Parts: sequence; structure tokens; C-alpha cells
Amino acid sequence: MKKEDVLNLMNAVPPGLVEEAGRDRPARRPLSGLARTALTAACLCLALLGTAFAAANPEAVTALVERLTVRIFPSQTDPGYSVSGGPMTKYPLSAFSPALTAASEGRDGPVVSLMFDTWDEVRAFLGEDIPCVWPEAWDTGWFQVLLFHTGSEALWAVDVYSVDISRQAEVYAEVRTELWTGENASGGLGGLNGSRITQLPSYSMPNGAVAELVQVTDPETVYSDGTSTGFRPQRCSGYFMRDGILYTVTAFSPVAPQEDAESQLKTVLDTFP
Repeated sequence: MKKEDVLNLMNAVPPGLVEEAGRDRPARRPLSGLARTALTAACLCLALLGTAFAAANPEAVTALVERLTVRIFPSQTDPGYSVSGGPMTKYPLSAFSPALTAASEGRDGPVVSLMFDTWDEVRAFLGEDIPCVWPEAWDTGWFQVLLFHTGSEALWAVDVYSVDISRQAEVYAEVRTELWTGENASGGLGGLNGSRITQLPSYSMPNGAVAELVQVTDPETVYSDGTSTGFRPQRCSGYFMRDGILYTVTAFSPVAPQEDAESQLKTVLDTFP
């Protein structure tokens, strides 16, 4: 199967973005020296207690990992779902590499699209201070890096996208800069008429992140002569956050015999460092 055919069958929609206005905060009175000392001692005590608690209660600590919430919109004609979560990290512009900064400053429009052959090239282009990660042994010949700008404003988002045909999977990572006016993570997907959308149990990844899983089963394709494909294409997506970066990983089964997309997805999630 050609790469273009797989991309069309996935019918993926890039995650949406939520822009939020800032709120003024009341000024705070400075602490006295005695109060500041007491506060420092209290923080140290809490830190020591937290370390002891983490060692004795690893299951409870798992609950503190960055988590996302899934909301499904069931509809026969216009199904879909949204994914939302806590604040995304706004990385300073100085954290990105000089090469990325130069590409942003030399842009011809609001969006810059660049192609790379390997993940090592992408990592160097992002900059060593951007902790974006990728599945190990990702078998693909290309990566796409997108730089987003608003009008004449400077860089506010850097997204990375790639497809591994051998695994029938794709990964989309969203990084936000200090100039982003939003706050919380947000994503989602729309289905076809008659698609069935199901939220699956959360999946704890080996690297400590927790992925929220959503399965989309599309209707059979019926041709004009009344015949059909005889199978329902399936996509299973996992959403998780790490270091304030939002990741969307999707495994798809576009052709018969249909494999278990959920198992495919978990196999990819297990290879994130």
C-alpha cells in the first residue's frame, strides 16, 4: 500500500487548539523574613514527606501523572469526540535551536512546513532543551515539522508528525512556546457518518505516562453496485502528556484482514522512552 493511500484512509484531523484570554491577578503583599523562613521549612518538610509517600505508594503517585479527559459526542450523522487536559508547558523561544529560529524568521507565511529524514535530525532542529520524545525504532522515511505563527506574530507552536507504514501508526506531537495565548491541552477527532466511537480503559505506559484511548470504527464502504468491502476500518488513538507536550498516537487497520488496532496502539505506546 502506498503512503498516500494510508494517509487518506486514516482520515485524521489534526488536534484542535483552544485560545484563552489571560486574567488579571490581585497583587500580593511581600512576606516578612520570619514568614518566609517558616514557609521554606514547611516546603522542605512537605518535599520529604512527598518522597517517602512516593516510595511507599507508587500506585497513588501514578494518579498524579498528567491526565486527559475524553468526551464523546455520539451521533449517527456527525459523531466525534474531544480530549482536554491540564496546562501545556510554554517553552521559551530561547530553548529552540538557532536553525529553527532562522526558519521561523525567514518564513513566507503563517505556517512553515519542513521535512526531515530521521528523528535525530528532528531532535537537533528542535533543540536539546525541548524534551520531545518519539517511539524507538520508528520505521519511516520522513518527519514533518510545522511552525505556526499568527499574522506577524512570532512563533507560538511547533508540531511534529510522522507515519510508520510498517506499524500502521502515526504520531503527532504538539509543543507550545511562551507566545501561545492558550493554556490547556485540547484535541479531538470527527468520525464518518455511522462511525462508532468508544472510549477504552486508560493505559499506563512503561515510561510512567497514562494514555487515554479512543477507538473509532468506521462503517463498511458500500459501492454503487450494492457490493461492500465486508469489513469496518478501525482506528485507535492514544492521547497523553509528558513535560507539558501533548502526544496523539493512532494505530489504524484500513484493509482486511483487520488486525486489532488497540493492540497495535499499545505496542507503539510501549516503545516511547
